[in-house]
Amino acid sequence: MVSETVKYEDCGRRKEFFVRLLSSFMFIPFIFMLFHVSGRVFTILCWITFAIMACEIFSPKIKGKLPLRGLALVVCFVGICSFVYCREFFGALGCGLLICMASFTDIGGYLFGKLIGGPKLCPKISPHKTWAGFWGGIIVANVAFFFLSWMFPDTLRYGGRLCQDLTNFWVVQAMILASIFGDLLESSFKRKISVKDMGDIFPGHGGILDRLDSLLLASTVLALLGLLF
Repeated sequence: MVSETVKYEDCGRRKEFFVRLLSSFMFIPFIFMLFHVSGRVFTILCWITFAIMACEIFSPKIKGKLPLRGLALVVCFVGICSFVYCREFFGALGCGLLICMASFTDIGGYLFGKLIGGPKLCPKISPHKTWAGFWGGIIVANVAFFFLSWMFPDTLRYGGRLCQDLTNFWVVQAMILASIFGDLLESSFKRKISVKDMGDIFPGHGGILDRLDSLLLASTVLALLGLLF
């Protein structure tokens, strides 16, 4: 009986991992979209996405917590504005790199967290996130960054060619850390409003906000760096 239970749990974990991985690949068309639509169309699509997130935040299934949900909507609004700004300021390749950093941070965190486990990162906010996942997300995102910078050396122009200026390296680390904390911020929000997922559009990921939480904060941080420096 115990053996069958263990096998069932292992099968469930494998299925969850592959579903999550396949769901991540669903965003590849969005990256290609950055290069083939005009700035106006891109902005319209971003605001449609914001409207969907607003519907998730103010879903009838969530009761009360209106000030908190209003604050979450403001955070999403700032994130979408920042994402649009990043596309204009850093170009399509730079914006694509931003998406990749957020995605690879999430994939690395999930993979290392499941394979290694260990001490919890923030058990009161997200009981499933571990320190192994935290460092795994950073490692995988950095490996992806150096691979992409080798393929596209001019991807992100921020004080010079990518990887030639140490500032660029720290900008990427800021994006990665912002992605991690964006995920934690949304986990804290979901815990306070007592929901597991904000929606069910993406299998294994939940709703639009569940998938874009990391990207929204990473976009905000990158936009602030662009404005300041």
